[in-house]
Amino acid sequence: MRVTQSMLYNNTISSLASDMAALQDITQKVSSTKQLNKPSDNPADVRTSVGLNDTLSQLNQYLRNIDSATSKVGAMDTALSSAGDLIQRANELAIEGANGTLDASQRQAIGAEVAQLTEAMAQDASAKVGDQYVFSGFKVDKAPFQVTGPGQVGAYQGDQGVMIARVGQASTMQINMAGDAVFQPALAALTQLQTDLNSGQPVQQTTIGQISAALQNLLQARATVGARANRLDDAKSSQTALVTSNTALLSQLEDVDMPAAITEMTKRQTTYQATLAVTAKIMQTSLIDYLK
Repeated sequence: MRVTQSMLYNNTISSLASDMAALQDITQKVSSTKQLNKPSDNPADVRTSVGLNDTLSQLNQYLRNIDSATSKVGAMDTALSSAGDLIQRANELAIEGANGTLDASQRQAIGAEVAQLTEAMAQDASAKVGDQYVFSGFKVDKAPFQVTGPGQVGAYQGDQGVMIARVGQASTMQINMAGDAVFQPALAALTQLQTDLNSGQPVQQTTIGQISAALQNLLQARATVGARANRLDDAKSSQTALVTSNTALLSQLEDVDMPAAITEMTKRQTTYQATLAVTAKIMQTSLIDYLK
């Protein structure tokens, strides 16, 4: 088969276009540091990449849920710890007030301190994360209890809404507590203790028993919160490990081996320049032949 000048010219132009396309492709990979820049690069790998990115998006959402839940659980634990200290102090005062040697004025003085404890208990129940109350159920914009007077606290203002957080693909958990179940027994016991002390008579044993039961209720609530905190820690460790492993898989799929890519780009540039020089020579020869 006779090779004409035209055929040689066309083959050279085709080779030049191919070399240019290869150079553009490797240059884009180097500049983006990514293997996959368009669906045609590797359709199968692109599909896998999309799936991994979707998985990472879900995993990171779980981590955000865990962090939010951890903040709420931490605020509840702090509040319950303080409330426990208050009720323990109330128990000490109740035992002191049951002493038959105290006179009415001494008991009333103790009652004044209990009034302060009652208001402080309402304050603990009003713990917030950001601008949201954590013991009000779904009524996060309303304090669960309001101080209505010296040592006096009104009825529960929240609801029984249960907040659930998704902390894994198939894992959810309750992250709140209704304030009435947690704090109402303590507030009722403190109110009764004030009544006993302000009467000038020794504190009743039933009142001391009521305070003891309220303390146990707060301790149980704090134990529940502690268990939730531990579960959140475990969930965070698990989800973080999944993020790490999926990120590594995505990196293997998408990220460019920069030293190898730069070496290839250099080779492609050399090849392209050589092809360009040959093309220019052929075009010059063709022009001379045409002029002849």
